[in-house]
Order: sequence, then structure tokens, then C-alpha cells
Amino acid sequence: MRLSRAYIPAGIWTAFIASSCLLPASAFNEFSFDSIFELDKLIHLTLYFVLIILWSLAIGKQSLENKKKLSLLLYVVLFGVIIEVLQSSMSLGRHYDIEDIIANTIGSIIGVLLIPFVHNKKPLIKKYLPFIDKLY
Repeated sequence: MRLSRAYIPAGIWTAFIASSCLLPASAFNEFSFDSIFELDKLIHLTLYFVLIILWSLAIGKQSLENKKKLSLLLYVVLFGVIIEVLQSSMSLGRHYDIEDIIANTIGSIIGVLLIPFVHNKKPLIKKYLPFIDKLY
């Protein structure tokens, strides 16, 4: 079985999340954000939203019935939990954060809910971003 080009962005995004989340804490500058929401949680939400969308595009619209959407959601949430566990178990100076898992899960759920919208807008996206036609 030959993988389509659509899996390339999804695979790269997955590797990006894994590698950036498993960097040592010393790789990041100290940042303070005194606002209603934490920037870190918004980043987690966005990363996992995009992850769901990219994998749904790779899988294809016709293959994404509700059972497969649920499976995709569970795999992505499990991926996020594994990353958090690895952060705490490896000597990276990082820690397990249940709030990160919640943000990852919310981003994933929003992504699953918006899969039909994104797939319906794919022709419009291809019209304005012609290179997308080579992938999807």
C-alpha cells in the first residue's frame, strides 16, 4: 500500500508536536502572561486542532464516518497524554500538566466538530492555494 502525499503534512505536524513538546525546559525563555487565559493552553489547543484537521484531510472525506472520527479523536488524545507522561518521566525539566491534556482534548474535539466544514471548504482553499491541490 502506497501512502498518499496527504500524509506528509500530517506526519510532519505530528513530529513537530512530539519534538517541540519533548524539548528540555531550558530550551524555552521564561515567559509571563498575566491575562484571562494562558498562552500555553491556547497553543496546545491550536496544535491539536490542526493535528486533527491534517489527519482528517489525509484520511479523506469519504473515509471519515462517525466511528472513524471517534477513533481519530481517541488516537490524538492518547498521543497528547503520552507526550505529557513522557515530559514528566524524562529528565527534561518539564512536568505533567492535566491542564495541557484538557487543552489538547478541547482542541481535538473542536477539530473533529469542524471536519465537515473544512472538507466542504477544500475546493475554495484549493482555488486560492493551488499548491494544496498537489497534496489533497
